[in-house]
Amino acid sequence: MNKTLYIDNFEFWTENNTEKLPDVSFIPPMLRRRMSALEKIAISLASKIAPENADYKLVFASRFGEWEQTIKLIRQFYDDREMSPAGFSNSVHNAAMGHLSLLVHNTNSYTSIAGGERTIENALLDAILTNKPVMFIYAEEHNPSEYEHMLEKPVLSHGCVILIKDNGQNKYELTSSVCNEDLPALSFQELHNALQNGTDIKTSNWTLSKK
Repeated sequence: MNKTLYIDNFEFWTENNTEKLPDVSFIPPMLRRRMSALEKIAISLASKIAPENADYKLVFASRFGEWEQTIKLIRQFYDDREMSPAGFSNSVHNAAMGHLSLLVHNTNSYTSIAGGERTIENALLDAILTNKPVMFIYAEEHNPSEYEHMLEKPVLSHGCVILIKDNGQNKYELTSSVCNEDLPALSFQELHNALQNGTDIKTSNWTLSKK
């Protein structure tokens, strides 16, 4: 498995003491009020580098997805024995990509991937192997308190977006390797550092090298 590709642009964001969510003031207020934190993170990041009037595939990744929305639905069903249709539509894993496609009028396909601790590397590989311009988007929202005791460490709101093309200035080469499950999963910070510094992105069975 070998492939040449170009990473045209990328953007990373993590919540901090002064910014719990990225800016979404450009989204129409009526739509913005209905959106979850996860959707706001994904769409805000995508808006920073989304090509204008371009038709490109979207690959979205999130290990935990819409857990805040899911908790709301469970509580609603427990209390009222019914679920809000609007709440359900915002709880599915691909909700963010549906809203993004509507906002930027992108009629191309999108994929929504959850792959456990290897979510980033699995979804990124899916984006890399797409034979067309593709925007890779990864996002996680702050973990609900109900999940705190199940996690190794708290999950802060964070995300990234990477624009991959078949031509450009930043050339990369994808190469496969013998699968080594002992290698740790590709982390958000490792991906950020590699793209920022131009170093190799290594996973359990493939490597992306800048040329």
